[in-house]
Amino acid sequence: MAAYKDRVKEDLDRWIGAGLIDSGKRDAILATIPETRRMDAATALAWVGGVLLGIAVIAFVAANWDAMPKLVRFAMLLAAFVSFAGAAAWASHKARPTLSNILLTIAALVFAASIGLTGQIFDIVGDPRNAAYGAGIAGFALAVAGRSTGAALVGLIFIAIGDFTGRQWFSDADSEVPWMLIGAPLAAYLALRWGSAALAHASALAIIYCFMWFGAKAEAEGGVFLFLAIVMGAVAAAARWLHAQERAFAGVFYGWFTAGALLLFAIAGYLPWFGNESGAGGIAHRIALLAISGGVLALGRFDRHALVTTVGVFGVLASICALLSDLGLDLLAAAGVFLACAAAALIAGLALRAKKNAT
Repeated sequence: MAAYKDRVKEDLDRWIGAGLIDSGKRDAILATIPETRRMDAATALAWVGGVLLGIAVIAFVAANWDAMPKLVRFAMLLAAFVSFAGAAAWASHKARPTLSNILLTIAALVFAASIGLTGQIFDIVGDPRNAAYGAGIAGFALAVAGRSTGAALVGLIFIAIGDFTGRQWFSDADSEVPWMLIGAPLAAYLALRWGSAALAHASALAIIYCFMWFGAKAEAEGGVFLFLAIVMGAVAAAARWLHAQERAFAGVFYGWFTAGALLLFAIAGYLPWFGNESGAGGIAHRIALLAISGGVLALGRFDRHALVTTVGVFGVLASICALLSDLGLDLLAAAGVFLACAAAALIAGLALRAKKNAT
């Protein structure tokens, strides 16, 4: 909203100078646009200190206390969690949302440590993934109870730890469903509802992982990844629409989903199609990837979106490298391909320029 309000100020000043609107209405118009709080240095340092405090508590209670009775260790863990959760409730009651958010984040970290250490204290043997999942559920529960973006981020991280513990990335895709399929959409919803940049970045990456899991579950065929790329492109378009509506941090999802769609399309060209090992995309796929990357680059410049522009740049560079590799560094053939691509880009640019001038 802040950037949007700055643009409105510039437009109002220009319209007032041109005599289009009355200068007396300027303040009334600006008053209808809410301000967005930006994290200052003090708040950032408070967050760093809070996270480090949570890690310090975990490191302290994780020590092997041979001389301390088991019940005392358990009581210390319980007291630490209750203390931070109670302090967060007090901060919320006193209308100090930042302090409450930090304290609930620490409480979520302490609870995560308590699950594993309680099993260690009482010699309870179990699947380590269950401990991570339990910590993730607790993190989300604390987040919803206290409107804490930090606790939600902790919950998402521990669900990811549970998904990857004891696995080799996508090797178990056929047998087990990752909990991230639930955690990622929930975190994305909370990020948009509460306007959290950190949670938006983390949940966007988690959603991309979910798309990758679906592709791996389908035996990693090119057609499946192409379909997933189209679906993610549609989701990126929806995020772009939300970004145009000035929805807080929708631009984060727009950028990452664009990157995910381009990545899925790139992977599709290197996989067999419908079980045909020789059915990979080849040079035609690399040319299409180059064209799409160029379009993403142009779109990013049009929307003034740094992440989308960066994705387009990396896509163009990657597709060029892939083309050179496919052509076996045949410079004459490479020159012909790039000449054709350059001509297509120039024609498209001139067409867009002519359309813009006509309007």
